[in-house]
Amino acid sequence: MACAQVHDYLQTQGLKLSADQMQMAMLAAQSVLTLAQAEIDMSVIWYQENGFSLAEKLGVNTASLHQLQPTELFTTNNNSTYTLRQMYLALDSIASRHHNEIFALYLYELDEIAGQLYRLLSRGSSLPAQIVCGQQQVQQYLFARTATTGWLNQVNNVQHWLSDGSLTGEQAAHSQLAIPITNSQGQVLGVLYAAHIQPNAITEAELIDCTALAIVIPPLLQNLHQAIETSIKR
Repeated sequence: MACAQVHDYLQTQGLKLSADQMQMAMLAAQSVLTLAQAEIDMSVIWYQENGFSLAEKLGVNTASLHQLQPTELFTTNNNSTYTLRQMYLALDSIASRHHNEIFALYLYELDEIAGQLYRLLSRGSSLPAQIVCGQQQVQQYLFARTATTGWLNQVNNVQHWLSDGSLTGEQAAHSQLAIPITNSQGQVLGVLYAAHIQPNAITEAELIDCTALAIVIPPLLQNLHQAIETSIKR
């Protein structure tokens, strides 16, 4: 992403972060996305939960995937398995540095009635596999609010938000961060969510790392959106 686009993103989100630190964090995130290598169980990537199958959503035949060798799955840049594996490793890298217990990455689809979120990756607390972003969901899930508004949301003490009605329902974490992932036109492609069990646990360093990742992964989410469109046309 060009420097001007990064500046526009930070300005739009009201983030006053160090340009140098942002650049370093973006380079680090891109390095993990490009170079990181680790085997991940296929069930972690292509999960099925409560009747939802991520593979079916993305038009992937998992039976054929099991016939391939890991080197075939994880070395081809334009397949969904590779894309999800690299994004998981990038998220895991950030979580390991900042000790946040929960993270998730959602893909966002906007339709004529209400947008929908589909969980691509997660670790920690059980988060919904798919959400129709109606009023109730927007009030309960911070990442649903971010998806529908396009605004970054950071909660340092969930209890305060519950007390004044800004959030409702059961909450698994007391510190939460939801960052929109947008294309060059500002359209929301997905949401990056990170959380801690304890309040006031999100540091500026974590905010920088998560924002950097959200800025560099739009092309990957666009590929997944394209996979869905291709699947629908078949």
